[in-house]
Amino acid sequence: MNRNSHVKTVIAMAAIITAGCTAQDGAVAPSQPPAVTGVSTPSPQQPRAGMVLIPQGSYPLGRNDGPAEERPAHQVTIKPYYIDAYPVTTQQFVDWANGQTLINARGGDRQRWDGPLHPAESDAVRDQSGREIFTTDDSDDDSHIVRRDGRFAVEDGFADHPVNEVYWWGAHLYCQARGARLLTEAEWEAAARGAEGRTYPWGNDEPDASRAQFGKRYGETSPVTAHPRGTTPQGVYDLAGNLYEWTSSLDRPYPYVADDGREDAQSRDLRITRGGAHDERAVNMRSTDRDGYSRDPFAGHHHIGFRCGADG
Repeated sequence: MNRNSHVKTVIAMAAIITAGCTAQDGAVAPSQPPAVTGVSTPSPQQPRAGMVLIPQGSYPLGRNDGPAEERPAHQVTIKPYYIDAYPVTTQQFVDWANGQTLINARGGDRQRWDGPLHPAESDAVRDQSGREIFTTDDSDDDSHIVRRDGRFAVEDGFADHPVNEVYWWGAHLYCQARGARLLTEAEWEAAARGAEGRTYPWGNDEPDASRAQFGKRYGETSPVTAHPRGTTPQGVYDLAGNLYEWTSSLDRPYPYVADDGREDAQSRDLRITRGGAHDERAVNMRSTDRDGYSRDPFAGHHHIGFRCGADG
């Protein structure tokens, strides 16, 4: 697809950014932003590396003075869990993808992709079951993943940007390969708002350019470490702006009830995305926002990425 389209097709998975950690308020937070070169290979043996612990507790969801999809405001009790300190980056995704056996939309293997292919022949990268997981730039201008010498590579300048154009299933697979999972939308909001119910991840001050990537041109993302003033008190980066993030949750009305079917991983219904995007308005940076404008799980999108979580 080209840049004239807002809806894209893609799913991706990636490794964890490794960084030093310190304990704060029961959480594990990175002591400094990681370098682009500090990218580890996804490992089921180290699923918590680069993650922040969110403690068990009662957390507020939604608000009564917002749009219908954010009502009613209610409390949920959440068990302890981990959340990635940063969104999955393009480099992390590519590192993971190069270790997989993947096929293209025609059913060919990766070694057949050395030359330019007609878009109809290279629509999406699929797993061995045939499910689409992400797109590359030869069929989708908004993807920052390219093919070089039979392998996936990162478009220059985007290694430390959050990966986009990843299908929901691709995000699910990536996290699973790490021994992790996608976050529920309740977990995502709990990490962003805290038990005190912050308006934004950093607190209640209005968004500005030092805290979040928003109000930018189409496709103008930033490195995942670019807004340290926008972190949560526990040290989670980029929960507002840059890219929306896939969650495990289906698009269902509030109140949130975990066992009412909305966490069915095999459903083909729309999934909730959270966090706002680089080309969205300030109002979409609110941590209660759950109205991403394109949430088709069977497509990749220029404005959607993801991060992983894990049980505590």
